[in-house]
Amino acid sequence: MLISQLFASCDLKSEIKNKDIKLITDDSRKCCEGSIFVCHNSGKEYLKEALEKGADLVVAEEKLCDSCVVVRDTRKAYAELCAAYFGHCHKNIKMIGVTGTNGKTTTANMIYTVLTLSGKKCGLMGTVANNICLKETASELTTPDPFELHRMLRELYEWGAEYCVVEASSQGLAQQRLYGIRFHMAVLTNISGDHLDYHKTMENYVESKKELFRHSDIALINADDSYKDEFISASSGKLITYSMEKNDADFVAKCQNMSEDGSDYAVVADYLIHRIRINMPGKFNVMNSLAAVAVGYSCDVSLESCAHALRSFGGVRGRMELLATQTPYKVIIDYAHTPDSLKKVLLTLRNFPHGRIITVFGCGGDRDKEKRPAMGDIASQLSDIVIVTSDNPRGERPLDIIDDILSGVRKDKKTVYIHENRKKAIEYALKIAQKDDIILLAGKGHEASQKKGDEIIPMDERQIVSDYILTP
Repeated sequence: MLISQLFASCDLKSEIKNKDIKLITDDSRKCCEGSIFVCHNSGKEYLKEALEKGADLVVAEEKLCDSCVVVRDTRKAYAELCAAYFGHCHKNIKMIGVTGTNGKTTTANMIYTVLTLSGKKCGLMGTVANNICLKETASELTTPDPFELHRMLRELYEWGAEYCVVEASSQGLAQQRLYGIRFHMAVLTNISGDHLDYHKTMENYVESKKELFRHSDIALINADDSYKDEFISASSGKLITYSMEKNDADFVAKCQNMSEDGSDYAVVADYLIHRIRINMPGKFNVMNSLAAVAVGYSCDVSLESCAHALRSFGGVRGRMELLATQTPYKVIIDYAHTPDSLKKVLLTLRNFPHGRIITVFGCGGDRDKEKRPAMGDIASQLSDIVIVTSDNPRGERPLDIIDDILSGVRKDKKTVYIHENRKKAIEYALKIAQKDDIILLAGKGHEASQKKGDEIIPMDERQIVSDYILTP
């Protein structure tokens, strides 16, 4: 594609020379002849590598070299260039964005299931996996890089997709990965503190998520969330609400019956009522499924069809995932990595018939240090036994992270153990587990590796559990 075509909608501060381009990237390692390197302010040190690898053009916010095109905002320009390169296919697909602190992945997958099983061609881009043209591939980012996002949208367009469900992370929104896309619908799951190491303040975090609602035709808001009014004010389109508590919401979950095997409730909407069954436990999963029902119904799927799809929904890897251990105790893996999500999971487990709750968890390194004591407090109050261990320590000493967690543990709690090695921590939990106990492995969820320093170490908790149980 010619440069003049690519830059047609960009806000340029300099003139361009026309050339044929075959790749656009902001990763200098991927540059080659016939490529454009978008150099964000944080990436100037990689300019030399990009040029050495043959980049024909550099896009930056200031003149960095002879082949540099100056734009006002490289993040927005990158998104616009990628959209143009793949033919603005997003304009032909109804985009559904799901954002919030917790529940994005489960909600997005439920929406995808509802739309797909109702006969609609739909794509999915999310944390655990991308599903494009009914083909599932591993996902690297919750919200894809603009080049990958628009590449997948091109595939969906050529396949004839009508919808695409995208998990919209706060970082993805702040980095303008979705810039230029007008969404058919934006969905808010809930808001609590997360990624404050990146956003610095709760206000910045919330503001980044509001951006999705400023560019959507329909806003679906969780009416039970304390931040609902801020998102309602930010929304530019039609407003739809869902709730477990407020009868005046557009979609209400009534007569809730929850057990360890799942939940039943009646959805009331548009003067209609229908029974919903999901095979996932927890009040939060009722809310996730209610959002999926609201999206489906708003996309012309009947409540009956929504109910049928959700009954067949098998859950998401690493989200309240009950392992098939065939042991007298249960082992559950969940991605809970924030104080709010850990509290919700533990409160759900406490409502099940159980002996003891044994919680194994840690906190990520180089991330949200202020949430560590809060998670220590929650785990120690709602668990019978806590085993504090590593999560993804990244560039921090694991024991320093553990110390931060322990600072929040109540001093009278005597059943808190420390195992820096996560594999050993899981094995210890399995060793001490008794009949009817529930072991919660929290924080890693779908992840099958651990980030320690510059290393990515293979670590699948399912395999660790299986190997221990099967060892004579």
